[in-house]
Amino acid sequence: MTETIAAGSAAAPRERTRYLTASGVALWGAQIGQVAVPLTAVTMLHAGAEGTSLLQTALTLPFVILGLPVGAWLDRVRRRPVMIGADLVRAAALITVPAAARFGRLTMTHLLAVVVIQGVATVFFDLGAQSFVKDLAPGALLARTNARLATITQAAVIAGPPLAGWAAGLLTAPMVLLVMAAGYLWSAGWLSTLTTRERPAGDAPRRHLLHEIGEGVTFVARQPVLRTVVIAGSMVNIGIAGVMTLLPVLALTELGWSERTLGMFLGAGGVGGLIGAVTAVRLADKLGAGRAVLLVGIAVAPLAIAIPLLGRPVPGPLAAVGWALVMLKVGFDSVLMMTFRQQVTPASLMARVNGTMRVLFTGAVALGAATTGALATASGIRWALGASAAFLACVWIPIALSPVRQMTTL
Repeated sequence: MTETIAAGSAAAPRERTRYLTASGVALWGAQIGQVAVPLTAVTMLHAGAEGTSLLQTALTLPFVILGLPVGAWLDRVRRRPVMIGADLVRAAALITVPAAARFGRLTMTHLLAVVVIQGVATVFFDLGAQSFVKDLAPGALLARTNARLATITQAAVIAGPPLAGWAAGLLTAPMVLLVMAAGYLWSAGWLSTLTTRERPAGDAPRRHLLHEIGEGVTFVARQPVLRTVVIAGSMVNIGIAGVMTLLPVLALTELGWSERTLGMFLGAGGVGGLIGAVTAVRLADKLGAGRAVLLVGIAVAPLAIAIPLLGRPVPGPLAAVGWALVMLKVGFDSVLMMTFRQQVTPASLMARVNGTMRVLFTGAVALGAATTGALATASGIRWALGASAAFLACVWIPIALSPVRQMTTL
């Protein structure tokens, strides 16, 4: 019989390290895949902008469609076996790409199917992981575990895409996907070693899935802290989606930057996000968690206004510093806001709340990209970037008007 470990036992730190290793491998795989999959389409199938855009849509759409029902279902079952299964499915799907490429059988339809499978499996993995971590790291350990996860995420955001490009040049893009598959198998192996007891689903009778989905959505809508997290997080996602959609156009066409210069500018934001994630818990302990979120937002979020002024009158290096500080705020909030929502959510609703949040945040990304593009067509790139920057600059306002500012401990 396998021995189980309570979250507060002496063996618990080893459990958390194993979990972080598994999650880290999956996070790095996701970031590398964002580059390796389009590169495969371009280099092997000669896909254009329409094809790569279709692949990106296929990757994100499962969260919008499946986030709510998967979240409700995950509140009925143990999450760790689901996460292991998701890793195995992702690995199996990815392995087919280099195999098909090797025999000249790879098609756009095949690659699109693999991306859809990846997206669906990632819904199960991500929502399960966000719920499982509360069992693994109770109490004060929760914020510190979230901080370590956020640090791993930011490191993957910074280094994952360039690593994928380098590896594709060395191995070819389909072979990078094979390495990703090995990573998912490694992640599944680490998860299989965990023995932490998960909280039982509860003795309440199971109702129709739609009713349980409604419970999760209603809880998010009525809980003041969660409502604030949704508003602030959606503002950030709308703003970042707009900036990431239009900044390359502004930088490469109007300002005459090279791709390398643009990469360095965006990399500054990644470094800022990493610093924010690393310092979040320490600063929250000193200032109080809610107060820290509010003060950091007031201090640095308005610097986003440098983005639409890039080149004139704000020089590139100064704008890069501003962007790094804005992303510091994003990394900082990613730790504390995640902890807030886990603290106020009952275990029986955790996966449903995470699913609801993921649907809303993914929808905000799509909304930001679409509306920014339309606004740029109607009013010009800088005006559209200004609208995106305004969302980022004002993200502290819902915090100031909510109970979140009064939260003191993690």
